[in-house]
Amino acid sequence: MTVSWSFQAAEWLELRNAVRRAGVPALVDHAARAWQAAKTQPYSAKYFLRGWTGLQEPTTYTGPRPVAGPSKTTEYLEDMAAIAEELRQQKSKGA
Repeated sequence: MTVSWSFQAAEWLELRNAVRRAGVPALVDHAARAWQAAKTQPYSAKYFLRGWTGLQEPTTYTGPRPVAGPSKTTEYLEDMAAIAEELRQQKSKGA
């Protein structure tokens, strides 16, 4: 991709903020996808600026999270299932 980088002062600040917020890899990824989707070949980086300013902070993998123990609802349902099984067994013995 070859584009012109003719920005106004405010646009340079928008670009700087996007780089700080989302990071260069996210901006490059966005530009590559926008380039491929463009109906005509972009000639200026301004073509990407609106999309770059909309990018959010990249997600960060923080590793696996501990799984909480069973909830009270789960315990209740397990108790009800056990009672139902006990009743089925009593019914089958009596039949």
